[in-house]
Amino acid sequence: MDAATWIPMRWPCGPLAIEQGRRRDGFAPAEAEALDEWCRPAALERLAGTPVSCLVLPWANGSALDADHQRALAPLVGAARRRGLSLVGWVSGGDLRAAAASATAAGLDTIAAESEDAAVGVLRFRGRSLGERAATDFLGVTGLVWPGVRVTQERAADASTGPTGPPWLDSNAWYVRLARSLVDPKTLWLALDPPELGQPLAEAAYLEALADTQIFGGRWLVSLDAQLRVGLSQGASAALATWRGLGHGLAFFETHREWRHHLPAGQLAVVSDYAGANEFLSFEVLNLLARQGSLYRIVEKRFAVAASFDGLDAVLYVDATPPEKELARTLDAFVDGGGTLITPPGWPERGVPEEGGGVSRFRVLRVGRGRLAISRAELGDPFLLAEDAQLLMSHRHDRIRVFNPGTAQFHYAMSRDGKAGIVHALRFDEPDRRQPLTLWFERPWSKARAWTPDGAEPVPVERSQAEHGVEFTMTPLAAYSALELLG
Repeated sequence: MDAATWIPMRWPCGPLAIEQGRRRDGFAPAEAEALDEWCRPAALERLAGTPVSCLVLPWANGSALDADHQRALAPLVGAARRRGLSLVGWVSGGDLRAAAASATAAGLDTIAAESEDAAVGVLRFRGRSLGERAATDFLGVTGLVWPGVRVTQERAADASTGPTGPPWLDSNAWYVRLARSLVDPKTLWLALDPPELGQPLAEAAYLEALADTQIFGGRWLVSLDAQLRVGLSQGASAALATWRGLGHGLAFFETHREWRHHLPAGQLAVVSDYAGANEFLSFEVLNLLARQGSLYRIVEKRFAVAASFDGLDAVLYVDATPPEKELARTLDAFVDGGGTLITPPGWPERGVPEEGGGVSRFRVLRVGRGRLAISRAELGDPFLLAEDAQLLMSHRHDRIRVFNPGTAQFHYAMSRDGKAGIVHALRFDEPDRRQPLTLWFERPWSKARAWTPDGAEPVPVERSQAEHGVEFTMTPLAAYSALELLG
């Protein structure tokens, strides 16, 4: 069993899935029919032309229905094995070891569960906390957000907004980076289901969820909304088009696996233990830095003394607990060398006050060639902290700027040898076709080409010289596109 090679998909079907659906308001007879149809071997034909290689089947919940459900799945399991598919049984309750035994007897590869029981052969899923950092080949995570503009049901509004007014964007890309930094599992699966809105989600929403997970090396446990599953069972053209688009997206990211190993461009290092009392603030600061387009590196405090701060403009020390003496000396040396250190209150002051520091929540002092920014109050609001960190660095030192971005997120990374780069662009609104998208880079990349996950060949992107850098101008973005940079 090598889950690292699997491309997984939830495959809800059978009596357990139908029984679970009946507990949900609005569950319709058509949904029950679809869950029954997806249990038939013929349903596997819809996988043709996609890279999906692993089905995650509902297997047990500890009820009296388990045995009947598992017998009902036997024809599907046999057909899937003949097609060379890997099979995982999802266990939502009951005795894990008994479920594992029945899964093995039925021909499944393993089971998966949200459980603390480290049973052999179980793919363990847990919440998004990363307090447990023991080496592991597999990490499955639940409790994450569906990427995109946050939808609210309050007074029939279309979306929530943040403190500055733009729509509030949910994303898991920052979390994938964090999990890979702190735990570095061989395989990282994110289990997140699409919202049930009473109508099928658009193809763009699925591509956004896929890209948001995969650009930094995670895998989305593909999950379809109930209406889309019904549409596929009925052969509806719109459902089939969405499914083909998702299949193209899965194939696209498999073709470009090397991008997962690119290193995110950094301007700011965020130093924390990312645990306990510091978890909320440190997690949300990373989330909000990504949301506002800041470039950052993740530095776990216990390894910070040996970390390289080369090429960084600033370090943000998040934790309320002061660092050990050796780390404090390392950070002081970073300041003396020309960097900006941003800290909680209580940090020893040195240097002279900087005139016109510009960030009222911090006392800014000039130290050697660098600066020390000490908060005047306890760090508690991640939104303000992320905003202040960007202000203290100043946009004068940007590595990338995006013009006419719309409601979007951009993730900039470079190959380990520094000879190539990639900008992943996720667009969450309908682009204005009159406004081209322009990306400015401090580094004078010689050429670029744009990729989309629809199977089309890459398109060269116009390059022009700009003050202190270069610009590339693209047509308005699709839901996801990538700008590959060379030279």
